[in-house]
Amino acid sequence: MDTGEITGLCLDIWRDPYGYCRGLRDKGQRPMAYFCSYAPEEIMHAAGFTPVRLMGAPRNISSADAHLQAYCCAVARSDLDLALEGELDWLEGAVFVQTCDTMMRLSDIWRLNASFPFHGDLSLPVRMGEGVSLDYLRNELRRFKDVLEGYAGSPITPEAVRNSIEVYNRNRQLAGEVYRLRRERTGVLGGLEGTACVVAGLWMRKEDHNRLLEELLQGLGEPAPAEATPPTPLFAAGSVCATPDLFELARELGADIVDDDFCCGHRYIEGLVELEGRDPLEGLAERISRRINCPAKHSAAKERSSWLAERIRECAAAGLVLFLQNFCEPWLFEVPFLKERMREEGIPTLVLESDLQSFSRGQLRTRLQAFLETIRGI
Repeated sequence: MDTGEITGLCLDIWRDPYGYCRGLRDKGQRPMAYFCSYAPEEIMHAAGFTPVRLMGAPRNISSADAHLQAYCCAVARSDLDLALEGELDWLEGAVFVQTCDTMMRLSDIWRLNASFPFHGDLSLPVRMGEGVSLDYLRNELRRFKDVLEGYAGSPITPEAVRNSIEVYNRNRQLAGEVYRLRRERTGVLGGLEGTACVVAGLWMRKEDHNRLLEELLQGLGEPAPAEATPPTPLFAAGSVCATPDLFELARELGADIVDDDFCCGHRYIEGLVELEGRDPLEGLAERISRRINCPAKHSAAKERSSWLAERIRECAAAGLVLFLQNFCEPWLFEVPFLKERMREEGIPTLVLESDLQSFSRGQLRTRLQAFLETIRGI
C-alpha cells in the first residue's frame, strides 16, 4: 500500500474500531479487551490473545443506564452498553485496571452482567514511582500472569513474555518515529494522519501494526511545498480521544495538532521495557512505575505539568488544548492546577469537554476557532 492507502485505512479503523475488531476472529485471533494504558498488554499477548482497547463509542445509551448513572463518563457507559447489547460478542474477555472510581465500579458490573469467558482485574498501586509500590506492582503482575495462565490452560513462559515485549518495544519505536516526523518534518505527515496511524494499533495485532508502520515510514517522501500560511501548531492533552473529530476540526480551522499527551496517543508509547539482565516481568513493572502518570494515579503533579510545558516548547506549539470527556473526574480535578501552571509558563490553554452521547461538533468548533483567533492576534 502507498502512504495514502495506509493513512486512509488507519482513519477508517479509528472511526469504527469495533467494526474492525469484529473481523479479528476470522483471522484466527482471540481479542481480549482492556480499558487503560496501564494494562500489561505484553502478558496478554504472550498468552496468545490480541489485546484491543475499549475507549467508548458514539451511541445512544439504553441498557447501561440501569447500572451506571448518567453522570459517569461516556467511555464506561457506552462500552458497558455495547457489552450488554451483545455488540462486543467478538471479545473473549476483558481486563480492568484500578484507575478511577467509575472504572473500578464498572469492573464489578461487567463481571456480574456481561457474559464473557474471561474477566481479569489488576489492582495497581495508587502511588507510583516509589520502591514499595514497585514491589507491589511486581507481585500484581505475577498474580495476573498466573490467573491468565489458569484460563489459557498453558504456561506463559519468560521467553514468551520476552518475545512479546520485543514486539511491543518495536511498536513504540516505530510509533515514536511517526511522532518525530510530525514534529520535525512539517508537510510530510499531518497530525490527523500521523495520530490515526498510531491509534489504529490499539485494535490490531502488534505484529501487523509494526509491518504497517514500517511500510508507512518507508513510503514517506519529501515534505510538501510550504504553505503560504502554515497551520498553527497545537498540543493536545487528556485521557482518550475516541474519534478523529478534534484533529479534523483543527485542520478545518487552519491548525495542526503536532503532538499530544493522550493515553491512546503519545503517552501510550512513552518509554521502552528494559530487558537486558532482568526478568521480563521486572522490566514491565519498572516501565509502568516510571512512566509520567496520568491524573488517575498519585505522583508529584508538578512533575507532569513541568513535563507537559517542556513537551509543548519542544514541538513549538502555540497553545495547549485540554480535551476531556465529560465527568472524567481525575482530569477535571487537575485542570485548575494545569491551567495555572500553563499561565505561569506563558502557554495559552483551552479546555474542551466532550460527550460521546451528545457530541456537539459545532460548539467545539466555535470555541476552538475563538482560541485560535486569540493566539493569532486576530
